[in-house]
Amino acid sequence: MTRPLTRIQLSVILTDACNMRCAYCTTAKRPVWIPAAYIDRILALLDTAPPVPLDVNFHGGEPTLAWPMVVRLAEGLAVLRSTRRLSLNMCTNGTHLDRSRAAFLAAHGFDVRVSIDGRRRTHTRFRQPRPQEGIQAEALFSATLAGLDALRAAGVTVAANMVVTPDTVHDLLSNAVFLVRRGLVHLVVSPVVGMPWKDRDLLALDAQLSGLVPLWRRWMSRRAPHQVEDLRRSILSEIDRATYCIGERMNQPDARVLVIGPDGRIFGDEPDVRSEKALVVGHLDDCRDLTRLPAPPRTAFQLMFDREFYPPHVLRDVRRTHRLLRRHMRHLLRELFGETAPGPPASPAPAP
Repeated sequence: MTRPLTRIQLSVILTDACNMRCAYCTTAKRPVWIPAAYIDRILALLDTAPPVPLDVNFHGGEPTLAWPMVVRLAEGLAVLRSTRRLSLNMCTNGTHLDRSRAAFLAAHGFDVRVSIDGRRRTHTRFRQPRPQEGIQAEALFSATLAGLDALRAAGVTVAANMVVTPDTVHDLLSNAVFLVRRGLVHLVVSPVVGMPWKDRDLLALDAQLSGLVPLWRRWMSRRAPHQVEDLRRSILSEIDRATYCIGERMNQPDARVLVIGPDGRIFGDEPDVRSEKALVVGHLDDCRDLTRLPAPPRTAFQLMFDREFYPPHVLRDVRRTHRLLRRHMRHLLRELFGETAPGPPASPAPAP
């Protein structure tokens, strides 16, 4: 029996272009930009979709490089607020954000995830500029901090996307402290995919994540109830994300999850350069109803495991790191809030 549709989750990749070349990024870097006609087509399709809650993610590449399309899409979506609950989200490296753009995002109710791995030394270890940019990685880090500060000053809800590698894992906790002191509550800890995680690296990850309990306890003792609730929600979100990344959860069964690329292709989940062909479910030029497009039988991560887009040792590392991350997030939830997260039992600690 088909479940009734209760939510639409749509990601729009405004451009594949990016001003950075992060060593661990698997997103395509093609110089493709979404045309205004496709923005208008998306808005028309959403206007005729069922008036269920709508979550729209602005993605790239680096979406702020296509700022006119950010404005066009956000202003068009604002019209839909009278008929449904609408949430807008953006993932950005923050280097092209200033006070004016931050104020725009705040006015339209955006939640923003900024890609920042922590302190300067860690962040610039793998996040490098394109050679054509003519700028040093340290200057880009300063631009990211400036963008982050502009968002915070404008009152935007901000999360940090922290990629953790075997080379930087020993600094995870100090990087978390750095970001928390800059006012961040939601830390998205993302163990890198594609770099080998040895047993000693997993033990280091285990030890560093253990330090989050005293960090957040100290933080909670000086915060208002609504800020503490933000932390609780962020922990639940990270448990859910880790479960998805190890292939143990399909996309929300009551939601329609779609990703639209800058060339008009429509995907059933977030694609990367390896899985995009397997995830295509349609094209904007031919689509008449977003909710009637076929759903892929597997999520992007399940396709990764099933079709072996990556070598077996990489797939093993994805499961080991994210199971460890999920176990610690569940532990955080119990220790800080006395709650048990839904889902299967927590995985045991990694064996040395």
